[in-house]
Amino acid sequence: MSPMPPIRRAVRTAARAFLALPVGLAAVALVLTGQPGRAARVQARLAGGEWTGGRVLGRAVLGLPLDAAAFLLVGYALFNSVRNLGYPLWYLDTDYHQAWGGPTMAGVWAVHAGGWLLCLAVLHWPVRRLARGQQALDRRATGDGRAPDA
Repeated sequence: MSPMPPIRRAVRTAARAFLALPVGLAAVALVLTGQPGRAARVQARLAGGEWTGGRVLGRAVLGLPLDAAAFLLVGYALFNSVRNLGYPLWYLDTDYHQAWGGPTMAGVWAVHAGGWLLCLAVLHWPVRRLARGQQALDRRATGDGRAPDA
């Protein structure tokens, strides 16, 4: 098996970290409505391992701080990626001559897109740490001793 390219691995890690909160809440709702088997399958789809209704509830409670932080951080990155990389789409009809990189739209876009790409490179580190914490919690909840893949 060949190693995963770094950008693909970073996107996969961020996606799993981002989805941990909504998937965990959906799984908790399933457990509370009397469908623990379905909740276990939903949680296993994201995190792998063997889950039960009790383990899903425990993981949701213990992982809430990590999951919420990852959701907010990755959500912020997604929102600002669309905003900065799509700068010409959102601000074309405004006066961009005084914006950073102006007076041309090409310069404004280059400054905003390039600056945001640097921010994404920095945001990668806390997201990766949060994802590792989530994976450690998942392994602990399922009793699985495998190494993390992030």
